[in-house]
Amino acid sequence: MNHKSFRILLVSYMILILGLSSIPAQDFPKTWLLTWDKLIHLVEYFILGILAMKSMNTISYRTLRIVLPFGMFFGGLDEYLQSFISGRFSSGWDVLADTIGVTIGALLILGNDKK
Repeated sequence: MNHKSFRILLVSYMILILGLSSIPAQDFPKTWLLTWDKLIHLVEYFILGILAMKSMNTISYRTLRIVLPFGMFFGGLDEYLQSFISGRFSSGWDVLADTIGVTIGALLILGNDKK
């Protein structure tokens, strides 16, 4: 796939993240999976990091310097918007997990591209 296809996937995935984040807490099914909240954030933003890197024209350290702040900003925005949803709250720890996830995903793509 080319970077334009990945850009469409990235935007669709970001809309999915925001859509899931806007679901009130009482509407979520009670499951043991939600106890792994930070791991879910990490994996969710790991995928975002991969899609963000692949959506760029070129993959380089310069691209990384764009993707990482973008991922951190989007994670913070997502948490901020969650604070307005019934039963949901904003957490700096979630933003940290998001940042770690996007960093790992972006570095994985950067490392694979350099081979």
